[in-house]
Amino acid sequence: MYVVTNRNLQPNEPPERRFGEHFNERGPNELRLAEARKVGASWQVEILPDQIEVEGELMFASEYAFLQGQARMREQKRNCLFFVHGFNTDFQGALEAGLRLETLYGVEVLLFTWPSDGGGLGTFGYRSDRRDAALSVNALDRCFEKLVSYLRKHADKACDQCFNLAVYSMGCYLFKRLMESSIYQGETLLFDNIVLLAADVNNEAHAAWVNRVQYRNRLYITINEDDVALAASRLKTGEDQKARLGHWVQNLDATNAVYLDFTDADRVGRSHAYFEDGAVQNPVVKRVFTDVFNGRRAELGLTYNLRTGAYKIS
Repeated sequence: MYVVTNRNLQPNEPPERRFGEHFNERGPNELRLAEARKVGASWQVEILPDQIEVEGELMFASEYAFLQGQARMREQKRNCLFFVHGFNTDFQGALEAGLRLETLYGVEVLLFTWPSDGGGLGTFGYRSDRRDAALSVNALDRCFEKLVSYLRKHADKACDQCFNLAVYSMGCYLFKRLMESSIYQGETLLFDNIVLLAADVNNEAHAAWVNRVQYRNRLYITINEDDVALAASRLKTGEDQKARLGHWVQNLDATNAVYLDFTDADRVGRSHAYFEDGAVQNPVVKRVFTDVFNGRRAELGLTYNLRTGAYKIS
């Protein structure tokens, strides 16, 4: 998978720790590109240079990676899933999460990893990660802008596969800050489906920024009222920590979103990562996320709850 990151490079560390807990030495807006693959139990991580020579001409590495990724999508008939992870995730954890998504859902993952430093579940680490998420807004926006520019430039090479975006947990806070920023110019319109997974942001007034999100097919928001991680998150101090968007079936009033309620679904329980853990042994859960991550309409066949405004997964 290709990996885009604003983490600091650690060239002398093993591949799974090639990027560290801090921002790039040039600042949080600076991006590096790598290609990662797992061979047996070991990770291989190749850091790409700024430019690559292709048929005697220099090309930006990001453009080269885009063309290579698109070719793989075409050959293997796989859709692309741009994935942004959440809180308390080091570089190896981000790689493993991306690999699980590729394996479970047959997608080509493009991983954006920011300095969520894996420093533990306490209040200090949580607040530190929130600050780092807020400082990563420009970096994420640059990724979206690059994708848009290459899709336009290479429109003649377009395939039948689609691009989708999954943003998880505190990654949704990063995404929220981008939606609220003046730098956002609707770049997310490149994605067919966008899904906010177990969003660790306030439910209150979420429609104000969610309604700014542009997309081609659907915007999904997943909820589990028994989510143990979001229950703990609500107890953290600072910034008016209120009921979490991924944890509450009240005030579901964004007019452009489809809400998916996984509460009480078989095997979901108190899970925070019910798109990748034991919950996917429930065939309905697996089917819903397969559709979400592949640009399809996941709500077909689900029961709509008029009281909450969400589709219920059983």
